[in-house]
Amino acid sequence: MANGRSSVACVLLCSAAIACGQQVKVEKYVLPNGMKVILHEDHRLPRATVNIWYYVGSKDEPPRHSGFAHLFEHLMFMGTFRVPRGQFDKIMESHGGSNNASTAEDRTNYFSVGPANLLPTLLWLDADRLESLGKSMTQAKLDLQRDVVKNERRENTENTPYGSAYEAINGLMFPPGHPYHTSVIGSMADLDRASVADVKQFFATYYVPNNASLVVAGDFDPVKTKRTIARFFGTIPRGKKVPRKATPPLPPLGVKRVTMTDNVQAAKTIMIWHSPAAFAAGDTAMDIVGSILGDGLNSRLYQRLVVRDGLAADVSAGQDSRLLGSLFSIDVTAARGASQDKLEAAIDDEVRKFLATGPTAAELKRQVAKIEFGLLNSLQSIETVADTLNDYEFYLHKPDSFRLVLDRYRNATPQSVLAAARATLKLDNRVILRVTPPAAENGRAELFLQQGPRDRQPAIAPPKPFRVPLPKTFTLANGIKVEYWQRSELPLMQLSMMMKGGADIDPATKAGRMDMMASMLERGAGKLDSRQFSDALDLLGATLSASASHLDCTVNLSVLSRNFPKALNLFADAILKPRFDAGEWDRLRKLTVQELIQEREDSDIVASKVGYREYFSPDNPYSRPTSGTPESVGALSVSDGRQAYNVQMRPSAATIFAAGSVPPARLEALLNARIGKWKAPPAAVPVPRYPKPSHSGLTVFYVDKPGAVQTTIRFITPAPPYSHPANVRYAALGELLGGTFTSRLNTNLREVHGYTYGAGAHFVMDPKVGYFIAVSDVRADVTGASIKEFLSEFKRIDSGDVTPAEVAKVKATMRDAVVASLSELGSLTGTAEEMALDGRSFAGLQQDLAQTMKLDAAELNRLAKGSIDTNRGVLILVGDKATILAQIKGLGLPEPVEAHAD
Repeated sequence: MANGRSSVACVLLCSAAIACGQQVKVEKYVLPNGMKVILHEDHRLPRATVNIWYYVGSKDEPPRHSGFAHLFEHLMFMGTFRVPRGQFDKIMESHGGSNNASTAEDRTNYFSVGPANLLPTLLWLDADRLESLGKSMTQAKLDLQRDVVKNERRENTENTPYGSAYEAINGLMFPPGHPYHTSVIGSMADLDRASVADVKQFFATYYVPNNASLVVAGDFDPVKTKRTIARFFGTIPRGKKVPRKATPPLPPLGVKRVTMTDNVQAAKTIMIWHSPAAFAAGDTAMDIVGSILGDGLNSRLYQRLVVRDGLAADVSAGQDSRLLGSLFSIDVTAARGASQDKLEAAIDDEVRKFLATGPTAAELKRQVAKIEFGLLNSLQSIETVADTLNDYEFYLHKPDSFRLVLDRYRNATPQSVLAAARATLKLDNRVILRVTPPAAENGRAELFLQQGPRDRQPAIAPPKPFRVPLPKTFTLANGIKVEYWQRSELPLMQLSMMMKGGADIDPATKAGRMDMMASMLERGAGKLDSRQFSDALDLLGATLSASASHLDCTVNLSVLSRNFPKALNLFADAILKPRFDAGEWDRLRKLTVQELIQEREDSDIVASKVGYREYFSPDNPYSRPTSGTPESVGALSVSDGRQAYNVQMRPSAATIFAAGSVPPARLEALLNARIGKWKAPPAAVPVPRYPKPSHSGLTVFYVDKPGAVQTTIRFITPAPPYSHPANVRYAALGELLGGTFTSRLNTNLREVHGYTYGAGAHFVMDPKVGYFIAVSDVRADVTGASIKEFLSEFKRIDSGDVTPAEVAKVKATMRDAVVASLSELGSLTGTAEEMALDGRSFAGLQQDLAQTMKLDAAELNRLAKGSIDTNRGVLILVGDKATILAQIKGLGLPEPVEAHAD
């Protein structure tokens, strides 16, 4: 996975914790071989994470080897002689663990997480590959992962709207010879150029203890863990001094204009400037500039380009902080039919205005409040904390720089922000990039390793006992039930109100109505219009969101505990007193229509929409997307929104789920005062029908996407609803078939054949309907071969060959997923909402855990027989028509039917 440096939001979250009186316990030391070690204890849940940063990224790649650092990230999972190919993930997932990695210009990081009892094994796995992966590399391993990376490039760059434009930015901003000149993903030609000798040399140069920092965070014994680290990592020899490229000075850009054509629905304008390096003077200020210009409904560019002038559909602005010099960008998607010349002029006008006067004191206050909440909120995740500690260590050489970083934002003044903006946003020194729509293993190498502490995998202790935490419950004066989990570790509150009943009551001609209604709850309430309402939330450091699914509508509030009473007033007004301003409705409708049109270029979204439409009968609510279509949303009026509100938003349909640090008695009093008096007139609620699909045989549909380098494959077949007594077993079956990295489908299509960047499957068991989905984006030239492998895996599992080892892995994975779902306030309330929607109390989660731990291979094999019935399902293919039709010949599939994207 290639992505950029950890966001400023991630960096700041721990700082905010210090600001709120929280302590982040950090211990740092250095092993004799130069590896830095950082420990952070967190005993809230029996989980632990390992996070390693290697100080190597695309900036360190040799000439003509672009993408090599990212390719190497993938190779690090290909196995050693102690842990052969495929076993790295299998060992981890078999005991509930998971892992991933990312590459950026400056660094490559590897992170794994799982039950606390797995920590010694996580450390052993990483130490083993640090010592011996280079010596274990083969041509077969290199070729396979080269194909995987090429598939990732196709999926995330070539087959993604605007992907090629974003890839081009480094080359436009940095001259040849500069470490940042090439993209992280690299070119196809350079990927083909990599050899086994190159891999071994790269490993020996950069993957050495003295070029890495290791973070361990979570529930662990520090004395035992230090001994484990010393044994596994401390005995690896120190490497040579790591070479670094020279960084030539950047010549003035002038105004560099570039126009690219992409297969997109809407034009886009991107402006990019050179900006201060990460944590250098001005870096923080430019992050604030980006927030003021492009973050949220109240940002200057949104108000000017979207609200006032109607020239844009969305805007963003921000600082991409890097070690050797950063980039600041303004990114605007044009409204349909808008002139890019006018759009550019309007952007420049707003930038000039900002450079003339700078930010207001209120704008600064709003951003600091948002930072304080947004960052503290992420502190609930041990994975994020671990990565942040490594981020601080890399850029500041002090993992405990929490207060220092936050103080940079707190101490910012309008004058300091203006000075940084004037030094950076020079209109005569930038790149202006416009995107326009088109006019109409063989053999075994010898290994010589001395015996050492990494020769034997450590024993894995049994998982720690775990009980699902039950909520305190009470009922408001108007009958609304409240479930509350008090969590005192952080000064945060999460509040969610769920209304049973959702988009399934929308008539087909008004698809998207309930979703639009939910969005309007965020856009003005009581005496506050949309902009004032958003500003009031921002000043409290609060976020409020509303959404609709087929079966429910939910309104969520997240806020610092000290601001909860004031934020609750806004939450209550959003539910009880939404404004439904006609002008705001029209603006939202136009933006939604454009977004839906743009989705036609996203193959995965198209496959999903077409799949549901063709699998379910037209009178089944699941046959149409909750977001609607451009045609249905375009015809909706504000009166439709009010009608949906009157039907949907009723105390009798509501349940409140809350978690946080406010005392329960205080929460009950506040909720009764603001929501307990809410009454709503009775309304006739339609009772939707859910007719079952009636397919006879497999039906194949394709959507033509001329020239597509990938084909999106999506199978949908029948499955039972959630009420089925075997629902836990069905979930387990889906997990082993397509739920994890080492699942059967992903192993087959990605690791064995190199056809795709990823493949997955799962059973969807909702209260009203059930269905099975299997998906992947594959290389266009292996469309037929990939479908054949899907069908082979379906047939294989139908034969009843599930093994005890697979069941053990699934049990551990599913158990850890439940524990992880309770780690953060939002995921905790979200889990409770799902349980309630399924008609179950939260205590049922403990029962599900007990059922999970009793799973065995025999019962899953009995269930697997006939569980994937392709003879009553659909297969959706999105890609180049000629390629698809040629590829599926000879597979014995029925004659394919062409389908439209909407």
